[in-house]
Amino acid sequence: MKKGLFETSRQLLIWLGFLPLVLAIAAYRTSSEHVASVTATLEANAFIRGLDELLSTVQDAETGQRGYLLTHSARYLVPYQNAQQTIRKDLQDVAGFASRDPVSNAVIAQLRAAIDSKMAEMQHTIALRDTLGFEAALAEVETNRGQADMIRIRGFIDQLKSRQLVIFHRNLALMHSRQQILNLVLGIGVLCGLLLLFFAYRFTGQYARERDRVEREIRNLNATLEARVGERTSELEARTRELEARSSELQRSNSDLMQFAYIASHDLQEPLRMVGSYLGLLARRYGSQLDENANKYIQFAVGGAERMHALIQDLLLYSRVGTQPIDKRRFSAADAIGDAMENLRLAIRDSSAKISYNAMPEIDADRVKLTQVFQNLIGNAIKFRQPGVAPKIVITAERAGAGWEFAVKDNGIGFDAKYCDRIFEIFQRLHGLGKYPGNGIGLAICRRIIEHHGGHLWAESHVGEGSTFFFSLPSANISEERDSKPIEVRPGL
Repeated sequence: MKKGLFETSRQLLIWLGFLPLVLAIAAYRTSSEHVASVTATLEANAFIRGLDELLSTVQDAETGQRGYLLTHSARYLVPYQNAQQTIRKDLQDVAGFASRDPVSNAVIAQLRAAIDSKMAEMQHTIALRDTLGFEAALAEVETNRGQADMIRIRGFIDQLKSRQLVIFHRNLALMHSRQQILNLVLGIGVLCGLLLLFFAYRFTGQYARERDRVEREIRNLNATLEARVGERTSELEARTRELEARSSELQRSNSDLMQFAYIASHDLQEPLRMVGSYLGLLARRYGSQLDENANKYIQFAVGGAERMHALIQDLLLYSRVGTQPIDKRRFSAADAIGDAMENLRLAIRDSSAKISYNAMPEIDADRVKLTQVFQNLIGNAIKFRQPGVAPKIVITAERAGAGWEFAVKDNGIGFDAKYCDRIFEIFQRLHGLGKYPGNGIGLAICRRIIEHHGGHLWAESHVGEGSTFFFSLPSANISEERDSKPIEVRPGL
């Protein structure tokens, strides 16, 4: 489909999810504020009505008082007596309305004091009428104390009503304003809903047309693709047959090469043994009859034959590493180190080498081949030691991701770091035969063994500072670590 159509779809879905949420939040807030305004308006109105009822009750009490003073008839005391009960409740009601307004609350306190004074004045005049008669009660009324209290009561009530009227009209205006805002939000919501419905309808039509076009293109592409797949399938089948033929040919070549290597090594070793034997016999029988140069030549020839024999053996071993299957079994790496040290017992004793290793893990590997790796690395550490310094070799194993990383560190002569890759190539030597014996194939065999186990072998070194050879074994070859203590092997063990 066209990119613009997907972009339109994405934007439309965003608006469909986002806009109603915004409108709902706005409507909720406006509605809440509207309800608060209505509530405040109703409370102000109820406050005003309560003040009117309170004033009316006080006036009823005053009317009952005056009637009783004039007539001394008990029936005129009924309004006064009823007012005594009602006034307390009315005061409590208006005080509740005024509790959230500090100004009104202060005026209520003054109003309460004025009403208490008025009620006390009325009670006093009624008592005078009962005990001393009309003249005494009239004299008390003419002091205008009750009239002053009534004026104060009306003043406080008018003050409260004026404040509540301001609050009432203000909340009423807010109520109308928020009602208009709510209507506007709802109107916008309806309009947006209609617009979204229109765009959704339009998009659906575009989507249907675009889908039909894409489906036609897909059908055409499928037909073309099927034709191409048929062609490619035929080509792949032909190449597969060719690869199978070449693979079979390669297998035959490898088999022939292995057979040739075995026959050649066998046929070469026999003449070499014969040459060495006859040269040795010649030296023993006729050595006294030959001059010094002749005996030296015989020694050169015997040494060359022996080196040739060792080289053939190493070549056979190198070729077998890549062809023989790996006999994986679970064992402790410490066992392989022990086997290697047993094979090197004489070299360890003669060189006074000290070998130590930490706790070793259990691994799934070829024990014979891993022993050969440790034997080569330990043997090289002993061979390439510094003159007059006893070899010190430390073997460690540490977690490296999901697998283990082994290290064989020595204090030997070391080598230039630029040769760290070259030393693992077959027949590569950094020193002459006269100084250090060997064929330059041991490290190549070690690398091949480790790579066949799925790991990697590398080295770090500096001249005169010793070398460290590392090799890794992946998680497929690793089991749990055995709880063993570090072991140190001293000379002569």
